[in-house]
Order: sequence, then C-alpha cells, then structure tokens
Amino acid sequence: MTIRPGEEPPLVQFERVDPDDERAYGSWFSVLSRSELFRNRGGEEGWRVEEWRTRARDTGAATYSQLFRLTTAGDAVVAGALEVTRDDNLEWIRGELFVDPAERRRGFGSLFLSHLEDTARALGRRSLLFWVVEAHHEVGHGPSRHFAPRHGYDNVEESVRRDIAWPRPVRASSSLHQHASADASSYRVVAWRAPTDEARLGERAQLFSVMPLEVPDAGFGYEAERWDPERVAGHERRADAMGRDLFVAQAYHEGSGEVVGFSELTVSRERPAVAYQWDTLVTRPHRGHGLGALMKLANMDQLDASRYPTKTIVTYNAANNAAMIAVNDALGARVNGGIVTWRKVLN
Repeated sequence: MTIRPGEEPPLVQFERVDPDDERAYGSWFSVLSRSELFRNRGGEEGWRVEEWRTRARDTGAATYSQLFRLTTAGDAVVAGALEVTRDDNLEWIRGELFVDPAERRRGFGSLFLSHLEDTARALGRRSLLFWVVEAHHEVGHGPSRHFAPRHGYDNVEESVRRDIAWPRPVRASSSLHQHASADASSYRVVAWRAPTDEARLGERAQLFSVMPLEVPDAGFGYEAERWDPERVAGHERRADAMGRDLFVAQAYHEGSGEVVGFSELTVSRERPAVAYQWDTLVTRPHRGHGLGALMKLANMDQLDASRYPTKTIVTYNAANNAAMIAVNDALGARVNGGIVTWRKVLN
C-alpha cells in the first residue's frame, strides 16, 4: 500500500506515545533503532532506550520530549518527537522523524510530517526545525536532502562530526595543553563530575542563559534562556537518570573571579565505548586564550580517571566554528559525519 497525497487510509493512525506504555513505547523505539542502525550500516547506535524514555517522562522540566508514532494496521512504521520548551525559544520547536527502513518511499514519512507540523502549530510554534544526522557515507546527500526541500524546508546550518580516538593521543594533547596554557596565564580551569556543588550552580545557570546569544545565529531566532540553579540541577539529574556520567569544566578570570566559560563531556555507564562532547562556551570578551582547549582537556582528564573502556569521543561543530574545529584537529580528530539543520516557517 502506498499513500497518495491527500489520502489517509483508516488503518493508518498518528498518535502520541506514553513512555510508560511498554508495548507502544517499545514499538516506537524499535522503529527509531532500526532507522539509526540502517543509517549507520549496522554500526553505532544513538540514544539508548532508557535515555529517550527519561527525556519523555520528565514533563515538568523546562524542556521535554513528546513522542509520536504512525501505525498501519497496528504496526508502527514511523517514530518521531517534538522537543517542547516551556519558558524560552517559544517561536520555534525541534522535531524528530524516523521511518522504518522497510517502509520507506511509501508516503508514511510525509504523512507523519504533516501531523507533526499540525501538532507544532497547536503548540503555538511558528517554525519547525529538524537536526538530521548524516553518517560518514551520506554527508551532503542523505535522504533529508531530497525529502526536506520537497516539503518546504530550508537548510539553515551545516555541522560536522569529528571523532577523537581514545585513549587520547598523549603527544597531541600535551602539545595542545602547553600551547593553550601559554595564552591563558590570567585564567584558571576547574573541573568536576556532576552533580555540581550548590555554590557553583548559579555560575552554571549564568553561562547556560547567555549561551544562545554567544553562538552564531543560524536564522531561527535564538534568544537568552531562563536558567536558574534548580534548572541546572534538573539538567544534571536528567543526565544521571539517563545512565550518564557528566563531566564539567569551567574557566575563571583570575583578576575579576568572573566565570567565563564551560564545557561538558558525557559517557554512558552502560555503553561507554562512545563518549560525547556536549556544549562548550567561552564568552566573547575572553576568547582567543585557549580556554576551550583547556576545558576540553580537563574533562578528558576526568574521563581518563574514570577508566571507562571508551574508544571514541564524538563532537559536533558548526562548519563555521573555526576555533573549536582547530582544537579538535589538534587532537587528531577525523571527520565522520555531520548534521544538517532544516527549518520551515509554519503558516
């Protein structure tokens, strides 16, 4: 059965998925998992089953996931989500869409997308965005390159995935540390494993709040976010509930004591082979002193001390983020995929 434009057979149903409904959630995650394995040719998987469940359960958080699926004759053929924000960035919303590889090119993805757009409109959002991962073999020509424009989406940003082999390249990291330290004599870097001490939660909140204004605007209207110590603590509790260790590093200006940057590195306790670089920020007045490199290296020291059997650290950088790309290249990173960001203004 192939769905033609404007058709929706009665056996096809779009529905929200309860993360605590084992059967419905299991079928939802199975579609997502099969899609990711197909994209990666049977290799690396993405988020674990409990990680997605945690993000969907935490409906009281400032940001949480609503899960949806499309079924035909009761079988899930498409899985997706909307990442709902409560307090900030209310003009747009992030979406996810995964079609079961066995059900592609039958119109299910288009039908699901139409429903997801309607749901975004009902939530009062004016734009829908997708951050679509491309594996190494499909960079620049992944399926979304044809699907998204056909449905009215514009490409607003390109990011590149770089993988750093682990254990870390000692000579490269030592050289980078020596070079960065020479430029950072007026700063100090402090690192710890979450949860963050109460005294530093406010500093973390300050940096999270301004980060959207400090990164290049890809055209979809980033704004300052509302972070306070409790929201930061919730962010760290969620990472722990997902089964992840979260390593944090912060940079301080010695003269003023001002906190001027942070970096996060995370690793799954259950599946530690791949660690992920999360956000890194150095505020504008303090860039050019090697602080991004020093904070990343400090978190790598923590990962080293954890003795996890990690093989790779994955990091994503916007294609125009020359400073962070240079840091990763100095550590011997290799390009291994990317992300393309699609945006549609909803009428």
